[in-house]
Amino acid sequence: MQSTSSSKGLMIGIIVVTVLIFAGLAFAIIKAPAGPSNGGVEEQHSFHDANNPFQGPADAKVVVRLFGDYQCPACRVAEGATQYAINTYKDRVKFVWNDFPLTTIHPNARPASNAARCAEEQGKFWEYHDMLYDKQTDWSHERSPQAKFNDYAASLGLNKDTFSSCLSSRTHDGKIADDISEGNRNRVDRTPTVFINNRRFFALTPAEWDKAIQEQLLTGN
Repeated sequence: MQSTSSSKGLMIGIIVVTVLIFAGLAFAIIKAPAGPSNGGVEEQHSFHDANNPFQGPADAKVVVRLFGDYQCPACRVAEGATQYAINTYKDRVKFVWNDFPLTTIHPNARPASNAARCAEEQGKFWEYHDMLYDKQTDWSHERSPQAKFNDYAASLGLNKDTFSSCLSSRTHDGKIADDISEGNRNRVDRTPTVFINNRRFFALTPAEWDKAIQEQLLTGN
């Protein structure tokens, strides 16, 4: 009888100690200081923008570099806020596009990047860029999306034969490879990744865009 009582006492003691340990861990997690919610840490980076399409003043002191993947659903979701930032600040801020197709999970992303670069040849990069995101669900799962890409070019008034030839020959694939290498050098590991001057961010809300850009306009860091 005494042995049974001792066992019960030991079990109760173990349960109490376990509860206290978990309670302590939960308290520590709650009280732990929060890190930055969306990057923004000052880092050292190296960029070469000569072959990249951009909007805004060429000599702007604040430069936003957008590393994106046209087949990436998160990029498509973030695009509305990105367009807000471009429309709001492109008179003072330079927005530079960088292709970063995640080819292991998005097999149509690199062809899409090539298509947008072919549209750039005819002065319609940003219009085509927007169309790729608007119609992402239409082309992203195609075995071969070239026919749809040709149709998008025609709908934008591009010369379809010139565009199709450019796309088939992957004329601008070297530029895309350069962007991928640049992203790797700067430790880009997901899309969308955004650099505002030397600060790294990920998908930003309009309010976060405002805060980050306005800080840089004031300080220029």
